[in-house]
Amino acid sequence: MVGLLVRLKLRLLRNALKSSRQARVSFILSTVVAGIVAIGVFASLAALRDQDAAVELTTVTFTTFAFGWLILPLLVFGLDGTLDPSTLALYPLRTRPLAIGLIAASASGAWPLANVLGLLGVLIGLARGGLGLLFAVVAVVLQVLFCIVLARFVTTSLAGLLRSRRGKDLAALLILPIFALYEAFVQVVPRMTAEGKLTAKSFGGIDAWMRWTPPGLAAHAIHDASTGHPLTGLLRLLLLAAIIVLLGALWIRELAHALVTVDTTTQAASVNSTALPFANRGLVGTIAARSWVYQRREPGAKIFWGLIVIIVVASSASTLRTPAYMGGLIGAAGFAAAFIGIFNGDAIGQAGPAFGFDAVALHGRKPLRAYFAGMNVAMALIAVPLFAVLLFVMAAVAKHPSAGFLALAVNLAGIGAGMALGDIFSVILPYPVEKRPGSPTPKAVEGYRLQVLGATFGSLIGTAILAAPVIVAVVLTGHVSAVVRMPALLIAGAAYGLVLATIGVRLAARLAEDRIPELTEIALRSKL
Repeated sequence: MVGLLVRLKLRLLRNALKSSRQARVSFILSTVVAGIVAIGVFASLAALRDQDAAVELTTVTFTTFAFGWLILPLLVFGLDGTLDPSTLALYPLRTRPLAIGLIAASASGAWPLANVLGLLGVLIGLARGGLGLLFAVVAVVLQVLFCIVLARFVTTSLAGLLRSRRGKDLAALLILPIFALYEAFVQVVPRMTAEGKLTAKSFGGIDAWMRWTPPGLAAHAIHDASTGHPLTGLLRLLLLAAIIVLLGALWIRELAHALVTVDTTTQAASVNSTALPFANRGLVGTIAARSWVYQRREPGAKIFWGLIVIIVVASSASTLRTPAYMGGLIGAAGFAAAFIGIFNGDAIGQAGPAFGFDAVALHGRKPLRAYFAGMNVAMALIAVPLFAVLLFVMAAVAKHPSAGFLALAVNLAGIGAGMALGDIFSVILPYPVEKRPGSPTPKAVEGYRLQVLGATFGSLIGTAILAAPVIVAVVLTGHVSAVVRMPALLIAGAAYGLVLATIGVRLAARLAEDRIPELTEIALRSKL
């Protein structure tokens, strides 16, 4: 059974590589990245030799790999058929041999090998003596085995959920914490390290409790064996092995249940018969209501709003506790608003073939103005309260809560500019999109790279230019009383943003009036 499932996985991999050029390129890139990760982790762990906090940093590294094995299988659940137990439900296979075969299949491939080779850096960085080297090899094997069993247990337990729409939304939203960790790593960690606030000793408190986690048991077993406490190290390895056996037993139980349970994720759901909100407000209200529903249900939209918050916070966090806090808040307000134009800069292409039905009713400038205005209303209903809360929280962190009003004034003007530019670019630089395997958000079809770059940089630069009058007003009115200044700037910013959005709607409708056939053709090329 073990050899059969391993050969089956390798055969599926070979067939996938033969299916398309994209699959081959993805496999090559994935293998190269796995090799780079293995080399980098091995070098990092080897560099810990003779350092006081070597065991603490090794524990953190082992734990990071465990979290990677926990999260990444959820992201690729729909791509890797070996993760879904329902694919084997029709075969007369006994559960225990099947489980062992699935573990062996999971251990075959570039990334499991990269894990083993990278973590073997502890042979140089942490292990001492022959007994320490032996414990290190066993600990690394048990660590990787724990990661594999953990990933299998989680994916099998959540298989039914992950096949549903809500499960796919959950898997897509896991991108947000991963991106947040990445932003924290590239923005916060280098700064704290340069300031001397983050050193190897900083992990000492974490290790006090992390040493009792499975990755911590593996790391400390090596340390114990290398420092003359082999019995303690052996007990740690036995405890880790017991945890793996217990987790494996729970996984086998879930696997046996999944193989004989009917999948109900594809059954018809109840239909909500309530009327759409705003639908009684004419065509503008109907378009706004539909766009509002899409914003709430589409995983790509949720990812977009989450990424805006993460990027804005990460890019401005370093200035909030400095005298330049106002510049950070204004930059955050403008940057967040510019993303509105980027997100909405291909509204017609992202609508896909469904735009063909809309085009039937969009004859003349008035229906087109209603179309763009409705999408802007739905966008503003999310952007305005979200950015307002974000800016006031950032102002409170900077210990200048009143500055949130000034940043909000800039943001309201920027939102209007971003929506106007998004409407215009949707007409003059449209491009079809497609959803590709492994990506929760649609990407531009090959051959439309210039349109994407034009809309992206046009929105960034255009929003900055159009919001500049309000930014100048904020800077030049510093001597005015706050009682007068803040309400006046808020009203002026909101009114200015509304004027920009209205101009954008009218200009986009005028440009689109004679381009409906071309826009419809672009939309029909989208594959969603």
